[in-house]
Amino acid sequence: MAELSEERTSELLSSPDLSPFRHHLEVQLLFRSHVLTEPEEKILAEKTVNGIAAWTRYFDELLAALKFQFRGESLSEQEVLSKLQDSDRSIRKDAALALSDGLKTRLADLTFIFNTVLAEKASDDRLRRFEHWLSARNLSNQISDDTVKALVDSVIARFDLAARYYTLKGKMLGLEPMEDFDRYAPISVKARFFRWDEARQIVVKAYDSFHPMFGEIAQRFFDSRWIDAAVRPGKRGGAFSHGVVPSAHPYILVNYTGKLRDVQTLAHELGHGIHQYLSRKQGVLQASTPLTMAETASVFGEMLTFRSLIERVEQPDVRLSMLMSKIDDTMATVFRQVAMNRFEDSIHRARRSEGELPADRFGALWIDSQQAMFQESVRLNDYYGTWWSYIPHFIHTPGYVYAYAFGELLVLSLYQVYTEQGDAFVQKYVRLLEAGGSDWPERLLADTGVDVKDPGFWSGGLRAVEKLIEQAEELSR
Repeated sequence: MAELSEERTSELLSSPDLSPFRHHLEVQLLFRSHVLTEPEEKILAEKTVNGIAAWTRYFDELLAALKFQFRGESLSEQEVLSKLQDSDRSIRKDAALALSDGLKTRLADLTFIFNTVLAEKASDDRLRRFEHWLSARNLSNQISDDTVKALVDSVIARFDLAARYYTLKGKMLGLEPMEDFDRYAPISVKARFFRWDEARQIVVKAYDSFHPMFGEIAQRFFDSRWIDAAVRPGKRGGAFSHGVVPSAHPYILVNYTGKLRDVQTLAHELGHGIHQYLSRKQGVLQASTPLTMAETASVFGEMLTFRSLIERVEQPDVRLSMLMSKIDDTMATVFRQVAMNRFEDSIHRARRSEGELPADRFGALWIDSQQAMFQESVRLNDYYGTWWSYIPHFIHTPGYVYAYAFGELLVLSLYQVYTEQGDAFVQKYVRLLEAGGSDWPERLLADTGVDVKDPGFWSGGLRAVEKLIEQAEELSR
């Protein structure tokens, strides 16, 4: 396709026979000017196996094998990270030290991996004539550089919201200021257990209240046993929805333990499942969305369920606990991801201008980017300067992290439109999900009245975050 003339390309894109695949072809053609000759592409493809793919595999295997010594126990990375959410501050502190000490034992290897991946990315960008280290990722996400800049600049301009939230949380915990290991401390009352049938009823009802079709699809996932929910030996952790192929149906994996967060996770993954189910009509090439749109239905469904849950609770302390948990997630999804985007931007630029970077240079850039977000609300200890080294997104998918903030703020803004327009918004939203990846995100969103190029749009999403913080401040009083 890259070798076709402009005339022939236009002819194919306007062909009725190819209309079901038009946008897929348009996306492929975005990379036309960045494709090398066929012999060069063959060489690069073969070298990838022993190049970037090998270093990515080594990173994964190194961290999977790494053990962290915590109070006489030898823990995995996931096990020690989970202790940062413990209600006991001494456990959180010891977990932070264990994580840092464990990373230090392999910091030389991790630093070398990062340097190699950064150099490989710089080489690839130069050969393929990309202007900026993020340009390839933006093309894949079908979003312009200007749109991404508007998003990032808008979030940076409201880092005060992150500082305001963590200051509030520190006061509630009696910690002023909080330290880095306190960020995920729970503001909790006695945890309530939700039976599986109860969780199903809550989530299906929340979707049904938005649109009966959504409730019917959600119910079908349960009735048809498309959800693997039970915790059992040998089952992988986490949660996801796999769209399989349009001729089949999505499958969902969760690990349900009856916690409030599990109910929210179930709602989140069902949002993905409903999105995948509705977009099947677009066919295998256009059913899936770019990363920037992938979280639209999941986060929206999670918000529907959260609102449904919190409206049923009368006790202020329980409402506050739920609200703080929700804001914790938003802080991680919006502000932390943009702070990580700023760190990633700095290391790509530094590697290209300074050459190979030592571990303490990575650490200094990491601390700078994190401190800009926390301001004076959280104290970062020296050991925190190694925590850049275990984050897989920087290795697996350079430039990926801003998509989290994009999706979260997009949904917060869409939810605000929904509260204002009501039923008039519902059919627009249904069309958005049914469209899958069949058109440019900006064009699909325009039907809902959204202009992602407008910095004011992102400000609307950030204002929604501010409202959540205001509610938490009022409840805490």
